[in-house]
Amino acid sequence: MKTPETVKHAALLWVLAVVAGMFETLLAVTEIASESGLDTGTWINLGVRSVIYIGALVLVALFAGGRRWARAALAVLLSVIGLAAMVVPSAMGIYDGESLIEAVGGDGRFAMAFFVTRLAHIAAVLLATALMFSRPANRHFARQAVAA
Repeated sequence: MKTPETVKHAALLWVLAVVAGMFETLLAVTEIASESGLDTGTWINLGVRSVIYIGALVLVALFAGGRRWARAALAVLLSVIGLAAMVVPSAMGIYDGESLIEAVGGDGRFAMAFFVTRLAHIAAVLLATALMFSRPANRHFARQAVAA
């Protein structure tokens, strides 16, 4: 059974979202290292994020392979929880009077790079979510369920 283009494109967008998250982490860690050095908390945070990124990439691979439960897991974990973790703090910052760039990208020397990367990250998540629940993707995963 051939995988529809929408599923392939959704998987690529999920990979882009994960890579954007990794780049955001790199920017944040670089900023922290230049300001105060890397402490134990930063290393623990890096370890947790690494596990999350690896887990997300495994889910994306399973989704691309036709696993229905991986599609549901991506929807809940990345489309809902992950997206909320990115958008809610920024929305609260804007509500508190911060500029858009400050609320999304911070105020460090990498603020603009973080801002652009975060917007790409959010766009990739939204587009991947839409594609993975498109009509061709729904038919594909329905056929996968019947075949199983």
